[in-house]
Amino acid sequence: MSLKLSYTLGNGRAGKIIVAAQLANVQLISDFVEYKSLETPAFLAKNPVGKIPLLETPEGYLTESNAILQYVARGTPLVGVTEFQQAKVRQWLDFTSLELEPTLLGLLLPILGYQLTTPKKQEEIKKELNWKLKILENHFKANNFLVGELLTVADLNLATYFQGLFQFAFDKQYRTTIPNITRWYKYISEIPAFQNYYGRTKYCVKAFPIQYEQEQQQQQQQKQEQKQEQSQKQQKQQQQQQQQQQKPAAQNDDEEEKPKKQQCEFDLLPQSPFNIDDWKRQFLASKDFASEFKTFWNIFDSQGWSIWIVKYIKGESEGKVLIQFRNNCSGFLQRADPHFKKWAFAIHGVYGDVPDLQISGAWIWRGTEIPQYLKDHPTFEYLQLTKLDASKPEDRVLFEEYWLNQTEDESKVQGLTARALYYFR
Repeated sequence: MSLKLSYTLGNGRAGKIIVAAQLANVQLISDFVEYKSLETPAFLAKNPVGKIPLLETPEGYLTESNAILQYVARGTPLVGVTEFQQAKVRQWLDFTSLELEPTLLGLLLPILGYQLTTPKKQEEIKKELNWKLKILENHFKANNFLVGELLTVADLNLATYFQGLFQFAFDKQYRTTIPNITRWYKYISEIPAFQNYYGRTKYCVKAFPIQYEQEQQQQQQQKQEQKQEQSQKQQKQQQQQQQQQQKPAAQNDDEEEKPKKQQCEFDLLPQSPFNIDDWKRQFLASKDFASEFKTFWNIFDSQGWSIWIVKYIKGESEGKVLIQFRNNCSGFLQRADPHFKKWAFAIHGVYGDVPDLQISGAWIWRGTEIPQYLKDHPTFEYLQLTKLDASKPEDRVLFEEYWLNQTEDESKVQGLTARALYYFR
């Protein structure tokens, strides 16, 4: 019996179905669709709601991911052996969908940039999440799986949500507060069928930053600036009072030194004629990138700046899901120190085809060595950095190839199609 599963590439709800089918030895035919096709009369005839995933069976069409999940695993222990176990599976599927999913996505989606939030909302989500996770933590203290000692589709379903949380939100410190959940997820995530689809989980050392609404950011910035202004005024008043109390003759000896501005490694380098800010504005405003690079090689200062190819060293099971790799790529840039943007400019993205996607980019930065900003990055150990020689034609061609080919799903770099591109600026 052949079953055809229609879904968009990287769809999270389809992932658990594909994993369950593999564990149940059920063959699925993948039918990749685009979002625009969901509004066509042909698709709406199959699912009037216009959503995926959609399963085509000899008996007809089946919608709703949890229903499909139980269907592909029917007749196996994955849906429970006894009637009570089967009811327990449905119980935990409902618990995940109705109780956990809104809270988990409320935490994860702002980190991934799919929705904006406010500090107040996030505090409410964290409070709600904490008590709900306590339920799971206590459950896994006495059970290896959601349904006692039996691995079921309920575990696969729940693990798909935690897959993103452990990579982007649940950092090393937070994981110490949920040891039982962590142990359970580690087991599920290392099941070969799970890794075949989702890849190896790379646990974050520090949680990725949350993207707040612009208004909130501006308000916070204004408050911070007001506090700084008040603090500076108080410091000036104190200094004036001290100067008035001191004798004029002793001012040169006793006057306190002004605090020195902290300098980064780039502040200590000799001045360079190449201005990266001017180049960024000129390049981004141009409609002819090729002509801009003719100018670039004439003004580039190879003594004060350097050009590099930065590649991500992926795990054996990574690069199979586009949305996951896009999150990986954008997350890498988000976690870079924002001060580094003053000294660097890059185009970085996902290239290739499923199931062998790659992440790489072409970078310009101050200095001629690997900066501390990158060495301090949480994922530095997974980077391969290749320094290019601006005087070599072949290195110039390679560097320009990244910058000149920026049409997603059409342009190619080193024979690989550009799938998702981002600037670091």
